[in-house]
Amino acid sequence: MANIELRRNTWYATLHVPKDVQHIIGKAKLFETLKTTDKRVAETRAAPLVAKWKARIAAARGESDPFIDKALMWRQEIETNEAAEVVRDLIEEEAKKFARAQGPDAGAAFYGVATGTHEPLLPHFDDWAAQLTLAPKTVDQMKKDVRLMIKHFGTVQAITGQGVREWIRVLMRGTPASQGTAAKQGASESSIKRIISFSRNFWAYLQEIEKAPGEIQPFVIPSFTKKTSSKAVTGKGGWEPFQPLEVVALLNAAINKEDHELADLIRLGMYSGARIEELCALKVENCTKEVLSITDSKTDAGIRQVPVHSALVEVVDRLMAASQDGYLLSGLTFNKYGDRSNAIGKRFGRLKASLGFPEKKVFHSIRKTVVTLLEDAGVSENLTADIVGHEKPRITYGLYSGGHSLAPMKEAIEKLRYPL
Repeated sequence: MANIELRRNTWYATLHVPKDVQHIIGKAKLFETLKTTDKRVAETRAAPLVAKWKARIAAARGESDPFIDKALMWRQEIETNEAAEVVRDLIEEEAKKFARAQGPDAGAAFYGVATGTHEPLLPHFDDWAAQLTLAPKTVDQMKKDVRLMIKHFGTVQAITGQGVREWIRVLMRGTPASQGTAAKQGASESSIKRIISFSRNFWAYLQEIEKAPGEIQPFVIPSFTKKTSSKAVTGKGGWEPFQPLEVVALLNAAINKEDHELADLIRLGMYSGARIEELCALKVENCTKEVLSITDSKTDAGIRQVPVHSALVEVVDRLMAASQDGYLLSGLTFNKYGDRSNAIGKRFGRLKASLGFPEKKVFHSIRKTVVTLLEDAGVSENLTADIVGHEKPRITYGLYSGGHSLAPMKEAIEKLRYPL
């Protein structure tokens, strides 16, 4: 066990305090004597103490669970107090109080955590999160989803296959509006898959540290999740394209609001079909009045050259000349994930909402508008894929084609017409 160390022939429980809460805890390291020279005894005594410290750290971060905190205090008491039977009787009385106030399941859970027969989930959250090595945005979403799961189940023993299925039904139903609380829409099929996948990752970590049974996998997506997915309800999924006249309305609205950055973003999108992240990442060094070279995209197919539409030549020339930071769309700020499109994307969301457009119409919908216009103009599917950065629809082209040259792409992109 990593949280014990030997000092002068006596074992101590230890825990390093994360830097973000050291000023609240008042220490960089917590330690306490376990009053034993026996390592096995020390490991037994240290477990509830370390769990209590981790709960204290969670409380300092505003993430604690008072129910678990109190149970862990009793757990430490029963592990270290010589009058263990007396302590057990007191725990039973506390458990009965919880059972009367919150139901028998809460009482049983409190008794289990306090006596050491149930393993709380929350004390293991920080250690699990610390070993994640994915992109920061993904890690934040994983932590959010797993916190949701921990809040629902509380302990390892509460997590069963049947319990997970019932929880999924709760997530799918959502919650109705109540006094002071807005209604919460039920989770979609894709959200359920994500939540269960991240919860499964946390469960695997618990199995690795031998806090969860290795032969059980409760986080399985049941077939009933597909019955009420957004695709089943609407008949189709994904974002809806804007009509060309609607794109013009968005552009004019941005101009009227004197949001020139947003107007330029819309212009670039409507004549290139590029993703918002691609446009906001464009650097002046990769742009000319003839070609936009997209070097930062979410897919390999997205790395491409897009001919500049004649309607964009003056816009691109002006933006390159005015740039103060090396980016074509100058002055945008980065969010904590290094994304320049976040803030302006929200401005676009507010703009389109003010015009009464539905949720399924977003900036990405302009990309769909471009694809639709190219299709209506008779542009081939493979040529359109090269322009907008899609994977090739045919296996031969996808595997062996180096992509169209700029000349046919320029000819195709000039077919984009809007009722300006």
